[in-house]
Amino acid sequence: MHSTFRFSSMAMLVLVAACSSATTVVDTGGTSGAPPATPAGPACTTDSECASAAATPLCETESKVCVALPPGHEIGYRDGTAASVTLTEIYSGASTAKFTDLAFNPEAEGEAWVIGYGDNALYKGTGLDTENATFKKILDPAASHFMFRPPALAFGTPGLFGTCGDNLNERGGGDGSAMYFMGPALFDIDPAIIGVRTAGGLGSHVDMLHNTPLCRGIAHEKANIYWVFNGLDHSLDKYNFNKPHEPGGDDHSDGEIYRYAMGKVKGVEDGTPSHVFFDATDNFLYVADTGNKRIVRLDTTKGTKGDGLERRNEILEDEGVMNSTTVEEIVAPGTLEKPSGLEVKGDLIYVTDTATSTFHVFDKTGKEVRTLKTDLPAASLAGMAFGPGGKLFFADKVKSKIYRIDPL
Repeated sequence: MHSTFRFSSMAMLVLVAACSSATTVVDTGGTSGAPPATPAGPACTTDSECASAAATPLCETESKVCVALPPGHEIGYRDGTAASVTLTEIYSGASTAKFTDLAFNPEAEGEAWVIGYGDNALYKGTGLDTENATFKKILDPAASHFMFRPPALAFGTPGLFGTCGDNLNERGGGDGSAMYFMGPALFDIDPAIIGVRTAGGLGSHVDMLHNTPLCRGIAHEKANIYWVFNGLDHSLDKYNFNKPHEPGGDDHSDGEIYRYAMGKVKGVEDGTPSHVFFDATDNFLYVADTGNKRIVRLDTTKGTKGDGLERRNEILEDEGVMNSTTVEEIVAPGTLEKPSGLEVKGDLIYVTDTATSTFHVFDKTGKEVRTLKTDLPAASLAGMAFGPGGKLFFADKVKSKIYRIDPL
């Protein structure tokens, strides 16, 4: 059973008990709390009276009329304080796990995969569409290279996901010195493959390319193409694995690596992920530019190939630095202290600020639509994902927990 982390006063509990549906009476205002200019429906006193009106399912507290769900409603309907939501605990891991991200398997309802920055492990969760979720820990036999300090993961083609490591391959040479031989890796979730030792001793990965040390985020575009946040070169790198090799193999000769917007983004050195999201509707890569305290986006359709990569660590099909590429600022410095998690849904950008433990929702012009201050400790908020019922789930790096946001 899930447990709940409830931020509500006795008065709030009485209000919740008075509501007869799962969605409670709401104030549908934006960040100011004022009611929005949305079409109103019939008069009401409770949400249940609005339940049959698909376009206006909520009873607004002050006007007592049925109204539509407000933009960014997944992080709450009310005033954006901690008391406006319940954080429902889905899973609690060991304190050393330090969860940084989760992703839902698009091929399996209610199945989520969680990744631990502290223990280099995966956690397969099932039943997240019920009240009885269960999790299984999976540790790759060669996680010290292929999944060392992972900041994020992203599902791609059916059965495959990509991740990367926030490190310089200091373990590779045996003496602790940086070898810079790091980058994103692909894994197959087939239980006969994932976490199973292979004869060559290279773990269960099905591909890896090595030109992005200090990787801080990863997003899938299409086929076996992924984008990553490069914390060493302050760039956004595009990887095409093309055809994965056999589990534990090492033939990377069909790989392609392209470096964009070099020097235009910046991570931080305290283990905070800088998540990225590829939006297929506009072909932009949206980026939590953590070190520059802003949100930016990259037009992935632009750029011409110039010089070769400074570090060509393996035989590749193609590679190069992309000229005439830069990032466009969406949310300028001043609103966010340390943006980390990032998801795009429709025309809205959802961001976690790990310094203030606050969720923010912006439209694509950078206008702030809604906020939620969780009152969790600083450094708690990391990656997030939309799951069953359109609910927002997120990773708590400090307490190694997975939560679901349930608006009150």
